[in-house]
Amino acid sequence: MQAQKKIFPKHFSARQESMASSRVPLWLFAAGSALIALLIFAYYAWIWRNPAVFRLAIDSCSESFCDFANYYYPMGEAIFRIGLPIEGFVYSPFIAILLALFPPLGFDASLILWGCLQAAFIILYFLCFRWLVPASLTVQLLFVALTLASFPILHNLAWGQVGIFTTVSILGALVLYELGHRAAAAALLAFGISFKFFPLIFLAPFAIRRDFRFLFLTAGACVIFLFLVPGILLGFDDTVRFYSALLESYRNFGWAAGSYNSQNFAHVIVRLLKTTGPDVQNYLQHLAEAAGQNITIYLPLLRWIGYAVMAANLGLIFLIQHAQLRHANLWSFHILFLSIPFVHQTSWPVDLVYIPFGQALLTWQLLEGEYSNGAGEDFSHENAWRIWKSPRRVIAAILLLISIVISNIIFFNLYNDQLDYGSYGFIFWADLLLLLATYLELLPSALRQIRAQTRHKTLSSTAMSEASASR
Repeated sequence: MQAQKKIFPKHFSARQESMASSRVPLWLFAAGSALIALLIFAYYAWIWRNPAVFRLAIDSCSESFCDFANYYYPMGEAIFRIGLPIEGFVYSPFIAILLALFPPLGFDASLILWGCLQAAFIILYFLCFRWLVPASLTVQLLFVALTLASFPILHNLAWGQVGIFTTVSILGALVLYELGHRAAAAALLAFGISFKFFPLIFLAPFAIRRDFRFLFLTAGACVIFLFLVPGILLGFDDTVRFYSALLESYRNFGWAAGSYNSQNFAHVIVRLLKTTGPDVQNYLQHLAEAAGQNITIYLPLLRWIGYAVMAANLGLIFLIQHAQLRHANLWSFHILFLSIPFVHQTSWPVDLVYIPFGQALLTWQLLEGEYSNGAGEDFSHENAWRIWKSPRRVIAAILLLISIVISNIIFFNLYNDQLDYGSYGFIFWADLLLLLATYLELLPSALRQIRAQTRHKTLSSTAMSEASASR
């Protein structure tokens, strides 16, 4: 048991390591954020003039909070009446029960409340960055600017989607876990899982670290949210029927492959292949027929490639945890967020609202991370510049910059083609470039740290053996 703690430390260090962020006064952060928001919203008012133009520019949504109006609010009205998901509702019965709180308020009041919840969770998103990343005020405000100008965030707002709720719940669970509040962290992670089941992948770091207590707490919270509460309020038979209907709707999600909004890796590649022209398509058909298949083989093949990327990402997480890198849990969650388009079969832009957080996190690591991590008492800004300008870090910085540009609303407006922007998968490419930059930054550090640990253990073992022999 003691050896396990040495290999996979508890990392309850967020409170101490976030002091650099908390030393930046909250009022100064709030004032800077308000100024940035004012400038960005002034740009939006100049570009779009009114909310209706904004919604149509972002996507095909023609009314305020389309998904709330068409799915969430009606589901809240119907859950205790029919006990089944309405068409198009793809979340758990626990979420359907929570949505039942809205209809008694009336539709107009519910729309206002939903907008307030969206704004509140974006503010919590800002605070999660302050709590988790010991960044300077400059990087914190950069994160605010990246978030408010992020296409996935604006897509979430246009549709009134739940992506921001899920993302903040996962990040909030990490905050609570790092502070030692495991039960609350498990409950918050289970809350995120009750929206969309893909957050289950965020249990991977805890499984790698063999934190069985947290895994059991999360499993217990999931049982309460996903089965016990619906079972009591709906009846266990209706709960089973609800999940059966939900599973059936998931089987009919094949249409998502042709949707320009899906940023799933396999869907993006298939759409790109369809734009390559008949020569390339005929060649791919020839290859498939040579293997005794037809051209539809490429979609499952691409999905398996996505799963392979996920496996590689889990390997990197194992190395990060084994190497005991600083902020190991945060980096593990970062990699899992960037894995979503490779394993989640739809991966709408709203599922990727983490991207500006990851961009700001990697910016902090490239500009301040080595210095704040204390690379030695003689560490100086001159040494920081020498480390930063290495070819590996220059490439990482270029990939990061491209990721920031193509996921930004200004680029979207300049590109001026909503359909092609989604079809070509710009948000997926922003995610992939950020993942590649993360590998360039973290993989060498993890391997270097593991080698150092191995040398230290070898020297210690040799010294102990020599001491025993001398006796």
